[in-house]
Amino acid sequence: MPHPVITIAMPFFNSAATLELAIRSLLNQSYDDFELLLCDDGSDDQSLAIARSFNDPRIICWSDGKRRRLAARLNECIDRARGTYLARMDSDDISYPDRLVHQLAFLVSHPEVDLCGASVMVFGKRGRPLWRFSPEKDHAGIVKSPLRGFPLWHPVWMGQVAWFRRWRYEESAWLAQDQELLLRSYRHSVFANLPRILLGYRKEQISLRKLLRYKLLLIHYVRIQPGDRGPAQNLQLLLVSAARFAANCAAAIAGAEQRLGHQSAREPTAAQLAEWNTLWNVLSTWYGTPSNEIFAPASLRPGQEDNQGRL
Repeated sequence: MPHPVITIAMPFFNSAATLELAIRSLLNQSYDDFELLLCDDGSDDQSLAIARSFNDPRIICWSDGKRRRLAARLNECIDRARGTYLARMDSDDISYPDRLVHQLAFLVSHPEVDLCGASVMVFGKRGRPLWRFSPEKDHAGIVKSPLRGFPLWHPVWMGQVAWFRRWRYEESAWLAQDQELLLRSYRHSVFANLPRILLGYRKEQISLRKLLRYKLLLIHYVRIQPGDRGPAQNLQLLLVSAARFAANCAAAIAGAEQRLGHQSAREPTAAQLAEWNTLWNVLSTWYGTPSNEIFAPASLRPGQEDNQGRL
């Protein structure tokens, strides 16, 4: 069996409510030379049955019944990958139909780039578009403020499998695995973001407890990286993190469908809203829950901050 060009890594855990929609968005890709690795992380709902219900030779699904968490499962996928490129995908997100073709074309034409992200449509309950993530496009902009985290969202990553095998995920990192990996690798790598929206990122609820743990882990990852950082830099890190968490708390109090602000957040254009509404209704019809609503974005609230993790 010939090797595919792209391997898509999508571990899942108790994702019965969202997994089918995520898989269908990948089977709806305009580029079809890929394998989809569905790795169960010890689910005790119907997720595994849903994953195994698809009759497509590109899908490879397995389960050992254990709970090992995301980083370990992603390393499993990296080890099993037969493609030249590896694309990330979370089990509650939605890939736009041309996601793979655009990222592949960019990476082929820019061989110096190790890891490619993209703009993202953040959506809430019933597919309501909240805001669009429009990050810095080039490496210099992405890595300019490591203390604030890297605006390169994990579920829309794509890069060469060789790069992932060089750096791998730190399996002891049970949150912020992506930021930990980027902190280790950014001085030796080249990152980029495509300006086009290529992913729908689901954000239906906010856990401030999990968010606090994320912030504390991110501080820890920054502090253990090699480099000369004195008391002033450590104080700056703490103050920046505290200010961002305070803004997150304020946003959560304002309501889960308000953006947890981000300097890269933008109002979707009319064309982007139309594209999202069309995609959501096509996929939802397949899933059996079509929506007749045409959504407008939730209003954006300035001065708030979003984390880079899945909450």
